[in-house]
Amino acid sequence: MQTTVRRLGPGDEEVVRRLAEREPQTALLSDDRTIFLAAFQNDDPVGFVFGYELPRRHGDASILFIYELDVDEAFQRRGVATRLMTELARTAKTRGIAEAFVLTEPDNTAANALYESVGGTSSEVVMWDYRYADS
Repeated sequence: MQTTVRRLGPGDEEVVRRLAEREPQTALLSDDRTIFLAAFQNDDPVGFVFGYELPRRHGDASILFIYELDVDEAFQRRGVATRLMTELARTAKTRGIAEAFVLTEPDNTAANALYESVGGTSSEVVMWDYRYADS
């Protein structure tokens, strides 16, 4: 099976809708600091990864926050996620981004195995969530 991976941008709103479980925020396609990659089998999107280039106040000018990665269940364990992460790393490097991070749950065995296999290093962190709206 040969999948292709490409960066999404303005004009790819329908692709984002096809990948979404709820009504998506397609305006992010116009934001140059958002890197949204999709994997395709023929013309069908089968997975995606996206992240945000975050400016920093010290050190490197920016860091990549890998926000979400998902592959259609029928295409899992076929190298699609690895391909998406590899292409994301290549895209980040060409943009001068030297570092990235991703968050996942400690018991998400598949995600942790993937992130380790593509060169990630696990770290112990504490994350605090805040909700600023009632809805």
